[in-house]
Amino acid sequence: MQVFKKNNSLDAGMKLNTRFLYLRGAIFLIFAVLSWAAFYAMVGTINEQWGKQFAHRQVLFDKYRTLSPLIREIKMARQMAAEPALIGMGMHEEDMVARQRAIRVMERYRIGYRDHSYFAAFARSGKYYFNDEDNKYSGRQYRYTLSPNKKDDRWFYATLKDGKDYQVNLDPDTHLGVVKVWINVLLKNGDEVLGVIGTGIDLTDFLNESVGIEQEGVHNFFVDKNMAIQLSADPKLIDYASIAKDASERIKIDVLFNDPSEVVRLRQLTDELQQDPASGEVRTMWVTFQGEKHLLGIAYLSEVGWYDLTLMNEKSLAVLHGFAWFPVVFGLLFLVALLVLNFFLQRWVLTPIGKLQRATDEIQRGNLDIESPLVGKGEVAALSISFRHMVEVVRKTNHELERRVQERTEDLHRLTEIDPLTGLLNRRGMTDRFEKEVARQARQGGAMGLLLLDLDHFKQVNDIYGHAAGDVALCAVAKILSSMKRSYDHAGRWGGEEFLILLPECSDEDLLAIAERIRAAVAILRIETGTQAFSFTVSIGAHHPSTPQTMDAMLQQVDRALYAAKDAGRNRVMSSV
Repeated sequence: MQVFKKNNSLDAGMKLNTRFLYLRGAIFLIFAVLSWAAFYAMVGTINEQWGKQFAHRQVLFDKYRTLSPLIREIKMARQMAAEPALIGMGMHEEDMVARQRAIRVMERYRIGYRDHSYFAAFARSGKYYFNDEDNKYSGRQYRYTLSPNKKDDRWFYATLKDGKDYQVNLDPDTHLGVVKVWINVLLKNGDEVLGVIGTGIDLTDFLNESVGIEQEGVHNFFVDKNMAIQLSADPKLIDYASIAKDASERIKIDVLFNDPSEVVRLRQLTDELQQDPASGEVRTMWVTFQGEKHLLGIAYLSEVGWYDLTLMNEKSLAVLHGFAWFPVVFGLLFLVALLVLNFFLQRWVLTPIGKLQRATDEIQRGNLDIESPLVGKGEVAALSISFRHMVEVVRKTNHELERRVQERTEDLHRLTEIDPLTGLLNRRGMTDRFEKEVARQARQGGAMGLLLLDLDHFKQVNDIYGHAAGDVALCAVAKILSSMKRSYDHAGRWGGEEFLILLPECSDEDLLAIAERIRAAVAILRIETGTQAFSFTVSIGAHHPSTPQTMDAMLQQVDRALYAAKDAGRNRVMSSV
């Protein structure tokens, strides 16, 4: 009987241990499930927030990478469209002298274009002129005559009808046998549209620089306002000559998405972006592309009227992945010593993760300068190191993107303020510096002088020696001004052959002395044209107000002084009274 009772007690003890084992197992399972859920929720939050930030920077990078080669070409093409010689040809194309003068101007611009090519099509005659980088059509730039009855020529008449100052259009020219990204600028005389001029960029080169840069899990498309695809790494998807097509003929973004609701949502976002094009916002939405979930970033390129669509698959946006074993490790430790684990769990896991989570929250709020903590031991330490590396990658990527955006912004700013021929400030840049100096003088006082220069009989230089020689002369004068002005003076090309110099903190005597030195330096210039040489003089108006004046008042005074110098016989300096 005693043995029997002893065995029953042993069995009862074993059952209790089993119950505790089951209890520990149940606690372990609950802990494992909760740990797994919490860990993946954290990873999901990090990945989602990082994905949106990455999408924003990726779209901006793609936007400026694509815009950079276009902005300069558009600026030059619009400048060419403002040339009086081309306007004259558009109005009097039958005049051989006007035609030859315009072709010389276009040939000069051809050298400056990236693709060293240009085209000009005139509305009155329909004649199309073209020359390429090999100068293959020298002397026979007239290539063919456009016709509204030919399908291949519809782009021209559609561009005239559209009336926009400039457009970017991908179009194969069947007459010339080339496919380019064409920059079309309207040639106008007042309200009358005389034709379309511009240049082209080789399509293959442009695609390689824009959407052709391969990034794993990232796809780029550019579409116009009608959702027709303008740029794609797959040339078959590009909707060539969109402007000349009916809506039913265009290759639209619908071909990329199977779900019509996604296309509807995309159109809503593009409409919102177009309402405020200057904001530079980036919108995002999730779509299914090629059978996988992708984050779609959308930005509006107001300069060309396109939308940048950047697709990033879910995997490429994941910052943390592959750590599924992490909760299991703690679950095993929990089985070994449940009570001890509670202490070490708080010390090794929860506290470090809390620090990483706080660091993650700072990053989500845009604080990329935070120093990610190195916390915990073992796997948690490895995770914190990985997290620190991830923060460094994010920081470096952000700085690099900001640097590139800053470079693009500075390049665009430079294009708007610097005269491309002389390297001096243009009228816009000079006006900006002038306004700032007037405002500074109003606050701080001080003297300020102004010189307005005009090259004497410069039209004769252009007529006799050609515009190329005239450009050399303008550059020579600009070099003199740059060498004689002080570091804090401002010199700019004010008009065709007019230059303006602003001299802060300058006395009346110094102002006239500087003006005289400039006049004398210009007078001894000798411009070599190869077979001939010529010289010229400059008339200078000087104005040194005794009391602060507005910019307009100073310009009026210095302009009167300049005209007084010209009336007095030119090649002299005259000061306003």
